[in-house]
Amino acid sequence: MFINDLTFRVEFSSYAASHFCKDFCKKYKGRAWIETKKTILDTLQRVALFQKTNLIDNLCYFQEEGVGIFKYDFKIAGTPFSPKTSGNRVIFFLDNNKAEIIILIVYSKGHCGKRQSETQWIFEQIKDNFPEYRKFCK
Repeated sequence: MFINDLTFRVEFSSYAASHFCKDFCKKYKGRAWIETKKTILDTLQRVALFQKTNLIDNLCYFQEEGVGIFKYDFKIAGTPFSPKTSGNRVIFFLDNNKAEIIILIVYSKGHCGKRQSETQWIFEQIKDNFPEYRKFCK
């Protein structure tokens, strides 16, 4: 598979924290978002264990460089929805060589709007807000 069996260092980009995480924090009061955020970090640290599940989707991967952009489906702690049906997603950049993951975007499908496909919206967000990862967008 694409992802090496490593323990990754995971961090939220400042863009994800300021534009999306605050929305989740407002919407899910109490400990729900705090627990969810911890679960996201814990899961992505061990992402190789989940790459064969339907929770991780490869958006683009560059074998020669060992890097790629992936989508992870998650649910909010304490809600009755599955990760797929919840519509909540994390877009992350993975670097196998550095054992590093940068969470670029954390969103619900409501963030995407209806004018374009979800994947188009994701790549547009990356191109507009992450010039260092623009070259990895299709």
